[in-house]
Amino acid sequence: MNKRTILGIAGILAIALILLIAISSIKARNAQTETPNAPYTGPGGNLSNVKIAVLYEKVTDREPKGRSLEETVSVLEQTRADMIFRGFWIWNAPMPVSSDNIPPELVALATERFNIKPEQVPEEIRKRGFSYQELETSIAAIKKEMPGVIFVGAIPAQTVGRIDMDPITGKVLSTEDTWSMALDPQKWGIDFQYQGRAMTKEYLQEIKASNNQETFKNGYDYTKANGYYPDITNKDFQELFLSWAKKQIDSGADAIWIDLLYTQVQLFYSMTNGTNDPAVKEAYAAASQLVDEIHAYGASKGRYIYVGTWSEPAAHYPGAAPKLDFVTNTPLPEEITGGLDEERWNKLGSGAKNKFGNIPHFAFIDWGGKPTAPIDVFSQQLSKEQQKEWLIKADAFFQGKGIIFIYPVHGADFWGRPEVLAFGTLTKYDALAPEFDTFGTIKELAQAKAGN
Repeated sequence: MNKRTILGIAGILAIALILLIAISSIKARNAQTETPNAPYTGPGGNLSNVKIAVLYEKVTDREPKGRSLEETVSVLEQTRADMIFRGFWIWNAPMPVSSDNIPPELVALATERFNIKPEQVPEEIRKRGFSYQELETSIAAIKKEMPGVIFVGAIPAQTVGRIDMDPITGKVLSTEDTWSMALDPQKWGIDFQYQGRAMTKEYLQEIKASNNQETFKNGYDYTKANGYYPDITNKDFQELFLSWAKKQIDSGADAIWIDLLYTQVQLFYSMTNGTNDPAVKEAYAAASQLVDEIHAYGASKGRYIYVGTWSEPAAHYPGAAPKLDFVTNTPLPEEITGGLDEERWNKLGSGAKNKFGNIPHFAFIDWGGKPTAPIDVFSQQLSKEQQKEWLIKADAFFQGKGIIFIYPVHGADFWGRPEVLAFGTLTKYDALAPEFDTFGTIKELAQAKAGN
């Protein structure tokens, strides 16, 4: 073989090697920018690093029918979420620690609510994923595939079940136990009339039951109610409330979002019209103390637990600011159909920053209370294309305000009698349902934030 031939072969090999390197580089670059499931490190458990947040309530519910835990994890992975908001929630339904150890009082309650036989209860609980054991399993499965994701559990400050249970001690609370926790304005001697009637304990609870669409054949009967509006200053309720938070933390939650934490403050303010009234001050102090107690429990476990709630009404009450780690707000129904109100969100943003400092601020489409709630308007009045367009505009709007928009993936409950149901059966929003079909848009928005 002559020298010219050798040089020619060497040149061809060199060109081939250069091409291979270039192709490998392009493939690597494409893998980083185009592959939906490319590894994403996320926020590393640091709330201040969160860019992508999704709402998925609850990760244990296995809805729509047949969506397995593995499929739930896959859905969450595709969003590249840094934070899973309201990943768990309870409402007037005491949840057992496991489906294999259900107290008889909870079996009786389940047979009534699910309309099944007592022996069917354990299987029904397993099928619904309705146990703390299932929550722990679900969070572990999520974090195995999404290390560093922040899981936000949620608890209500505005209700206690008529039959409830302390998940830490295992004690089942009877009707008389929980009725003693129900809010009574006359405990503070508040003399307030509403629609010509004195605001007694029974009347307040009747109003709250009516707001939750509970009906009674012969007038309000607390022994037949699903639950009560609790007194946040009541020591027994505080213990139960904190146990709800502790059990979620023990199950793997990194944060706790509290619904309507300061609503008793607002309620008493409207009845007394004074921030210096003892009822208002005591309710404010009790709510803030619960935030501190959750932080303290996390510290006792060697972990920092983030705590958040609505920015309103706490932002407008005098006194020391609660040590919140994040706050939330929701678009109003009219902002779903008429566009986001810039002036309103400027005020919400400045109010939160002035009261709580520079903590993360989130916005999500809320639900509950009436068929004109934000998610009902979003799902029932907007077409699929309009929903996609609204999500895109909202995401850009909130980024401009320094607010993180939480994408609605699964779980916002509809109210009343909705016409459009997820998968034709579910009275809750699901972005993958063909009736809404917004999951592709959510993934595109999330991928853009993730740097793809």
